[in-house]
Amino acid sequence: MRNGKPMMRSSAKALIYRLFIDKFAGKGEPCIGVEIEMPVVNLACRAVEPGFIAAMLDLLKQRFAFTPTRFDQNGFPIEAVNLQQDAFSFETTFNTIEFAMAKKPGIDQIAANFYSYVTALQELAHEHHHLICGMGINPYAAYADSKPLNSPVMLAKTEFLKNFTSHHDGEIFHAFSAACQTHLDVELTQLPDLLNLLGKLAFVDAMLFANSLPFIYAGNRNFTARLPASLQREMAHPTLCFRDILWRLCEAPNVRPYDRDYASLEEVVKHLLDLKIFITSDGSSGFKAIPPVRFADYIARDRWSEADLSCFRSLEPVAVSRHGTVEIRQTCTQPLADSFAPAAFYTGIAENITVASELVHDFWQDNQINISNSQLRRQAVSREMTIPADRLQEFINNLLAIAAAGLKKRKRGEDKYLGRFLKPDHELKNPAQRQLDLLQEGWSIQEIMSACSALDESGNSIWTNDMNRGKGEADGLPV
Repeated sequence: MRNGKPMMRSSAKALIYRLFIDKFAGKGEPCIGVEIEMPVVNLACRAVEPGFIAAMLDLLKQRFAFTPTRFDQNGFPIEAVNLQQDAFSFETTFNTIEFAMAKKPGIDQIAANFYSYVTALQELAHEHHHLICGMGINPYAAYADSKPLNSPVMLAKTEFLKNFTSHHDGEIFHAFSAACQTHLDVELTQLPDLLNLLGKLAFVDAMLFANSLPFIYAGNRNFTARLPASLQREMAHPTLCFRDILWRLCEAPNVRPYDRDYASLEEVVKHLLDLKIFITSDGSSGFKAIPPVRFADYIARDRWSEADLSCFRSLEPVAVSRHGTVEIRQTCTQPLADSFAPAAFYTGIAENITVASELVHDFWQDNQINISNSQLRRQAVSREMTIPADRLQEFINNLLAIAAAGLKKRKRGEDKYLGRFLKPDHELKNPAQRQLDLLQEGWSIQEIMSACSALDESGNSIWTNDMNRGKGEADGLPV
């Protein structure tokens, strides 16, 4: 039905073009979009205080003119948008905040707004003895309230977990992970090539940006005991990107990477037709969970509604989004000082796509890589790469140089966001590895949390030496 009236059958392919493909056309100046999720922790080792949640919204409304646009079932705001069209939200629980920044031609404009908001919120957090973390996993997950938001979409997703997966409590996967998502505009003719390239760079993303250790900071056996058995088993194996495991084991449709190269745009469309619908309209203003149904099969039914399509999207690590962008979803939230390093890297690579693709092709051939992109990424996050370290270092340094050259071609000064990667003596080390090093050096968990939450590298950054240790103590963190 559409607007309460029965609909005739529609072409599934035509719908895929309308929902996804056609939105790539006629955009004008290419833009960049960035979404950054950040865990919120209560430093008293308790759930996030409702008073702090309300205070964050009040600050954004009063200082930055954010206006609530979406509410939970109790009427509490869970999303707010300002005149710049930047959006603040609680997407899954009150343990994670997200800024979905309005698309802009350059990173500078996005970063300036983001840091204005987060600086103000971090000051407020300190007043309330909370912290906004630059980590890809909630370091205080053991104390978090993992119940999902009381919103129509989240209630439907919870229903799906309870009824159609092995996660019958319906909440455990919503509370913990945080990502930095980059949206890139691309010419439609280049879409298959860019998707192929980014798929092959999944392991590089892990080596540069992995930042989610497996609840290493939980320290709570009761918490661990209530995790699904599949997660408990995975926690026994070291990984630098536990987000990957959470997504792999969550049993939601449309999350697995597409591990083959696209030969054409039609193959991209075919893959989108194969994605699943699993949340549909409940016939009024809400949603309901259904057993997953392939999109093309769902549209072939006699009756369906436009509202049934509102939650349909790809959740893959590299996805075609309904904004007419390529969305890179596989990146962990970074230490806050480095929040825009992933966007800079991918923007530069996309600008230099031909050179980057040639380098990747040669690297695959020279090293006789015959495993899938996702298997290669799993090797990277498990620190089990079979390619010699010196070859990896050379390859990634060359990729970083290609990204920097692409950014310089744009003449916006955006190569500065690659920061430490452009230093001649930089180590091939991601934030998760750095955290493990700091723990070995005697840093406390709270000092590392504070360093990941610093807003510039001149302060208590995880990449500085221990000259700044003790700053967490001065800030009132429990060390």
